[in-house]
Amino acid sequence: MRSAIPTTDDEAPDETPIWRYMDLPKFVAMLASKTLWFAKAARLEDGYEGFCQVSPREMPSNDPLARCITRTTAEGETALISLTQALVEVSKLSAEYFENAREHLYVNSWCLADESMAMWEIYGSAGHGIALKSSVGQCCRAAKFNVRREQYAFDKVTYEVDPRLNPAVKFDFGEGAIPVPGLGVWERLLTVAFHKRKCYEYEREWRAALYQDLRPECPGCNIEFDLNELISAVYTGPRAEDFLFDVVGTVMEKFGLTKPLERSGLLQPPERTTAAT
Repeated sequence: MRSAIPTTDDEAPDETPIWRYMDLPKFVAMLASKTLWFAKAARLEDGYEGFCQVSPREMPSNDPLARCITRTTAEGETALISLTQALVEVSKLSAEYFENAREHLYVNSWCLADESMAMWEIYGSAGHGIALKSSVGQCCRAAKFNVRREQYAFDKVTYEVDPRLNPAVKFDFGEGAIPVPGLGVWERLLTVAFHKRKCYEYEREWRAALYQDLRPECPGCNIEFDLNELISAVYTGPRAEDFLFDVVGTVMEKFGLTKPLERSGLLQPPERTTAAT
C-alpha cells in the first residue's frame, strides 16, 4: 500500500494509466471546486465495503498482576486496575474503530486498465460520459490532503470470493501489540479499504483512501487536487455527439484546464492497410 509519499512498486509503477469515468455535471463540479469526491464506504452500494473482522483481547479468569494503574471514569471516579485489565480495555476501544471501519473510510476510485468499454457503458451516462486519463504517479502527486500522511494511502484493490475468509481483513488483538487509537489504528484500518468481493473484479480499481473520525451525517468529502498535475487528457465517450465535445472543450477553457481533449475511438472501425506487392 502506498503511503502519502508515492513509491514505485512492481504491481503499479508510477506510469501505470488509470481512468475515471463520470457525467458532465460531475466533471463541471470537479473543475469548479478543484477537488475529487471521496465517498464514505458506508454509503457505497456494496455492503462489504470497509468490511473486516476483529477479536479484542479477553480478560483471563485469573489475573496474576497486581492492581497498580489508576483509571478515571467519565464520571470522574477513580479505581485501580491491573496492566492486564488496562490492555483488555484498550483492545476493546481499538476494536470499536475496526468494527465501524465503514464509517471511518472514504475512497476515490479509478480504473486501473486501458480505456474500458464496460466502464463507458456503466458510467458513461448513455453517450454523454466523460473520462479522465491519469496515472498512478500523477494521482499521488496531485493530492493535497490536509491531514497527517498516516491518514491516507493509495493502492490497487484486491478481490476475494468471500472477504470473511480473507486473513488480510481479520485482526486479532488477543496477543501481541494492540494498535492504539490514533496513529496505530489509522494505518492498519486503511488497509481495509483495498479489499472487495470478486464480483466487482471487472472494475479493476485503484484507489485513494482517507481515514477520518466518525462523522455520522457526512456522506463523503471533497479533497483538493492539482487538476493540471492529475489529468493527462480528457475523453468524450465513444457514442458522444459532436455537441458534447464542443461543450466539454468550452468548460475546460472556462476553468483553465489546458489538457488534450480527445474523442474515444473504441467504436471506430479499423483502418485497412494495403498489402505489400
